[in-house]
Amino acid sequence: MTTLTQAVSTATCRVCDAIAAWCQRTLSSIQYNRQMAANRRVAQDLIGLGFHHQKEHDQILRQMNDRTINEYYGKY
Repeated sequence: MTTLTQAVSTATCRVCDAIAAWCQRTLSSIQYNRQMAANRRVAQDLIGLGFHHQKEHDQILRQMNDRTINEYYGKY
């Protein structure tokens, strides 16, 4: 392999790695935000159905979001 070919190959790998890392961060962010939105909907539904056990909406939502944050940061 010539020096020029090797340099181009190395630069291309760095670009691909940067793009892959950006895509992974973007996907993780989208998944995290969608889970937070789902938590809001589920908390509201639980209150509406009467499964709140004397807890307020904010308390239920906080507990769900805490679990999501722990799982998200534990996984990534």
